[in-house]
Amino acid sequence: MLVAFGGTIAVLTRLIAFPRADPPSQADAIIALDGDRPRRVRTAVALASAGYAPALVLVAADNAAPELIAHSAALPFELVSLTPDPPSTRGEARGLAALTTRRDWSDIIVVTSTFHVTRARLILRRAVAADLTFVPAGMNRRHLPRHIATETAKLVLALTTRRRP
Repeated sequence: MLVAFGGTIAVLTRLIAFPRADPPSQADAIIALDGDRPRRVRTAVALASAGYAPALVLVAADNAAPELIAHSAALPFELVSLTPDPPSTRGEARGLAALTTRRDWSDIIVVTSTFHVTRARLILRRAVAADLTFVPAGMNRRHLPRHIATETAKLVLALTTRRRP
């Protein structure tokens, strides 16, 4: 019993603390998923500024990065705001799916916190008809036990009762 419990914790730690990450490559757009500000936004802006994509999608851009909105004309990329309904990863997936179709994007870089990559990959791949590259923005390791607990619960929901995007 103890071995099974230890094995479960090891697997969850691997999925949440050390998820499979993709190297960034050229894309049509980059999206910074909501939450863990400013870490996700900074990583996405760095990728867009480095020329990985001509467009940067921010969830609720007015709240996420008002300084970027104020200087958007001077940015070397287009800034697009997305307001998901509902305000959740599933809502972001639905909104990104609609935006991808409307803009005819086929390659998207998704930036999210390291602890969120596994669940975001599962949810977004169900909804978005584009090639998705997941780039982790890091995380505060002090909060790892909490992230393992909350992401495990949310991952179980995504795998069971919330299977539809």
